[in-house]
Amino acid sequence: MKHRGTQKVVVTGEDFGPAVKKTIIKLNQVIDLIDMNNLKVIEEKNGVLDEITGEEGIIRTEREIINAYISDEYGNKVNTASCYVAIELAISPSVGSPFIFHATTQLNNWCNPYRIYICGMDVNPDIDVEGDGKLCPQLDKWIMNSYKAVDGIKYAYGEYRPSSDDKKHPLVIWLHGLGEGGTDPSIDLLANKVTVLADVPFQKCMNQAYVLVPQCPTMWMDDGKGEYKSDTKDSIYTKSLFELIDCYVKENRDIDTNRIYIGGCSNGGYMTMEMLLHYPHYFAAAFPICEAYHDEYITDDQIDMIKHIPIWFTYAKTDHVIDYTLCTEPTVKRLLAAGASNVHVSVFDDVRDTTGLYKNEDGLPYIYNGHCSWIYWDNNECYDGNLNAWEWLGQQGN
Repeated sequence: MKHRGTQKVVVTGEDFGPAVKKTIIKLNQVIDLIDMNNLKVIEEKNGVLDEITGEEGIIRTEREIINAYISDEYGNKVNTASCYVAIELAISPSVGSPFIFHATTQLNNWCNPYRIYICGMDVNPDIDVEGDGKLCPQLDKWIMNSYKAVDGIKYAYGEYRPSSDDKKHPLVIWLHGLGEGGTDPSIDLLANKVTVLADVPFQKCMNQAYVLVPQCPTMWMDDGKGEYKSDTKDSIYTKSLFELIDCYVKENRDIDTNRIYIGGCSNGGYMTMEMLLHYPHYFAAAFPICEAYHDEYITDDQIDMIKHIPIWFTYAKTDHVIDYTLCTEPTVKRLLAAGASNVHVSVFDDVRDTTGLYKNEDGLPYIYNGHCSWIYWDNNECYDGNLNAWEWLGQQGN
């Protein structure tokens, strides 16, 4: 017997980005049994058909069903009759993303349309993943907000706030990569699994920190014309980003101004370096990842100006998006030559799955694009010898 129903999906941020792990179906009547053997799930969404040309079109994929059961409205399994059914779906680095990267705007967006057809049930396939058609458990700890700078630039941002007490708390600032610009900070938080910064392991290392995740409207390396800046000219966001950070610090008086940490990946790694170069005495430490600031545009005076800042660099040797031999590698050498005593580097041969969940056809761990070295940072796998990056960061400025 068929049942009419609607759907919401559960979206999580994974190492490889966001993924639809589950669909929750609300039926128009209560049932007490679901037979997953009679179900088939087809995902239909707009996606990139040709990575080279950027051509977009509709992609249909049969999704593997892991489990199906009677649930509550949040997709939790229940042992009583209910009008809700949850279907768990397999995900992988190539299956299940609700994002599309538009070649023209260089931004990630929620897929529209996004549909899940449940063969064997009469369910509306249309799901508003950009709006209220999703649940994102990892975002429950986060507050979405915005800030308009004096120059008129408006930033969306996500923030995590530690529990109120009588103590001072550090502030950790994360700056996103190229594709995460726009006006929806949930894209920023889920695309690079930034939500881990609010989870217990990271927060324990920080001794409970505020986390601020600003989102610029375009990209941090915007030269004002929508093009990548490639010289010593400042990003159009440099002054207003600092204005946002400083305003946030002043509004939250329990932030310890001696423990303000800044970092980010790719475009965000670039902007991390730009913040250090412009405001070298404001930040207690930095953690640029696969950063894109060309060393040739950093003067010897600037190296001398930032050599006192504790910095932890991360990159992979297979990064073909950012040339580390033009960015991180020479900058590290110059900092050390100038006498920097608290500079650390995590260099990886490549970027591969370390969870054991995803494998290549040969059965070996899945190999990611070498640019994605932020995966190691997110999973707390960055070391310099026996020194751990998260633990190191939490000790700076104390």
